[in-house]
Amino acid sequence: MVFSEPVFLFLFLPLALGCIVTATSIGRGHCATILSFSLLFYYWSSGHFVWMLIGCVIANWALARQIERQRIRIWLLLGLAANLGTLAYFKYSYFATSNWDALMGSQLSLRFTDVALPIGISFFSFQGVSYLIDVWRGKAHAEANIFVFGAYLTFFPQLIAGPIVRYRDVISEYRAPTPNRAKAAYGARRFAHGLVKKVLVADTVAPVADTCFALAADDLTMSAAWIGAVAYAIQIYFDFSGYSDMAIGLAAICGISLRENFDRPYASSTITEFWRRWHVSLSSWFRDYLYIPLGGNRTSSIGVYRNLLLVFAATGFWHGAAWSFLAWGAYHGTFLILERLLVGRDGLARAGNLSRVLYALPVTLLGWVVFRAETLTSALTYWGAMFVPRVPHVLALPDPLLRVLTPMTAVVLLTSSLAFALPREPTMAEWLQAKSSISAEVAQLVYLVIGLLACGLIVLTSAFSPFLYFRF
Repeated sequence: MVFSEPVFLFLFLPLALGCIVTATSIGRGHCATILSFSLLFYYWSSGHFVWMLIGCVIANWALARQIERQRIRIWLLLGLAANLGTLAYFKYSYFATSNWDALMGSQLSLRFTDVALPIGISFFSFQGVSYLIDVWRGKAHAEANIFVFGAYLTFFPQLIAGPIVRYRDVISEYRAPTPNRAKAAYGARRFAHGLVKKVLVADTVAPVADTCFALAADDLTMSAAWIGAVAYAIQIYFDFSGYSDMAIGLAAICGISLRENFDRPYASSTITEFWRRWHVSLSSWFRDYLYIPLGGNRTSSIGVYRNLLLVFAATGFWHGAAWSFLAWGAYHGTFLILERLLVGRDGLARAGNLSRVLYALPVTLLGWVVFRAETLTSALTYWGAMFVPRVPHVLALPDPLLRVLTPMTAVVLLTSSLAFALPREPTMAEWLQAKSSISAEVAQLVYLVIGLLACGLIVLTSAFSPFLYFRF
């Protein structure tokens, strides 16, 4: 069950929000209510894996209390092993054993072919790790109430695709949430805006990206390759930021504030700036729990470059058990190192739009090719198609691409691409207000009504399309 499914929008969501807001209003049982609906949501999405999630709640809650009571490192190590070991088993066991088999000629991977990946494990495992480390460092107190902690770890709006939330940042709101009309109105607008991003933009351009990346090497022309790369960049941004908007909106309705996860990353002038704006909760997690413990910037230049490369390789590998994800992370880490070596940390940023158009955007697009491709070989082949023209077919569009590149899709692709060139992300509400004499509030209402009606029609008449980050 995902946010854009009819069963979520028209059944689960009204029931869950109604019960949570009611429990919060009477000041009793709101965390137990959140926990109950979150576990139901996860069971609906992942079946028997809900027992693993319950085990994660109990284990992290109990271990944190032991860490705070005894201050013995073994409890922290046990907690880290439990969280990261569970993640490693479900996400990386087949990758590790299949590569071992390729080297040694064994058949060890056959034992792991049926290991399924529980939805959201990469996110709630990292929340468990950050909680235990913060308790060990004295930055947070161990939660005594298991229902409060369970509500934090399993909160359904951000359970399966983030943002990754720090316990110390939100615990006061879980203990005493303050829902009100202003927060509810903001949350509804934010949720609707995210739904529009997902359904009207990401899902519209997805067939273009999928078709281009599925083309045989002989059919992939230069124009098709660039269209596919741009389409995927649009798809992944609007898909993932749309989910984050929806999660932030739902949390606001419940009286809980989640941190922003995106800040117009394609407006960045450097790759360093890109990572300050893209998936902020993940990049800051790796900064605080891996980069700084490795020495961060407080070591030699060689040490800093080593740390950057290790952290970004780990960031890429967090996304999936494949060499292409590792390469994507190392690719970004390499550009961060080059930026420090050649122009300093902020040198390119001073070039503004010129640096963005000539450097940051092309580097990001090429990176998405590695991220999206099934293998490194496929990524290199795709790069070749982007830069090596095959006369006379440079501008030709293959028939499979022409079949999915409808007028509506072309309009969405063009307008979304142009939006990246503007100083800030515009909304239809702002356009309505600028083109008429109506107030900002009325423009927002018109935008929401039109957007939700269009999304509702598409959701009810189209095939289910999961969020991209659910597989991570």
